[in-house]
Amino acid sequence: MDPVNLVRLFVAVPLPLGIKHVFANWIEQIKPNLFFRKWVHHEDLHITLQFLGNTPSEKVPLIDQVLQEITTVSSPISLRVESLGFFGRAAQPSVLWAGIGGDVKGLHNLQKQVADALTLFGFSPEERNFHPHLTLARDHIGRTPFDRNKLSTLTLPNSSLEDLLSWKSNEIMLYRSHLNKRPMYEAISFGNLKSE
Repeated sequence: MDPVNLVRLFVAVPLPLGIKHVFANWIEQIKPNLFFRKWVHHEDLHITLQFLGNTPSEKVPLIDQVLQEITTVSSPISLRVESLGFFGRAAQPSVLWAGIGGDVKGLHNLQKQVADALTLFGFSPEERNFHPHLTLARDHIGRTPFDRNKLSTLTLPNSSLEDLLSWKSNEIMLYRSHLNKRPMYEAISFGNLKSE
């Protein structure tokens, strides 16, 4: 297939702009103490529901239609960012992430709806269990092994007056990846979850 007609896609829950800005400042504060090869641009923060990979561009309207149908039968979900963790080897993690709490059951149901619906177009659900998170950084490159105890000393940004990291999610988006660009991800379609 002509690679010109392929677009690299994934489906995700977006973050509100305010939370992205909170994380932009916080990441700049913690970077000097955590050595990772690549930090995610704050505008690219999201919760992946399904990675689609290189996809023929003519499938985009069909995928969009499926996502619109899902949003008409799904309700908004209350979510919050609430923990830090990592994937990969403890001494050299491949991913530093912030975990998602709140209505995790609702989020799992939404992810399953998306994955099941997209199997009709030949997209296979991921074999690993869904673990909702925000990827913050990739590939630990410190000269010494990663000290996971540092994670417990890092406090997520918050305010005593309000919870800065909670929101009611009412959208799912289809994103296109532009490799070697910052920010990397472009929202090409979205659906609003119906009001409760």
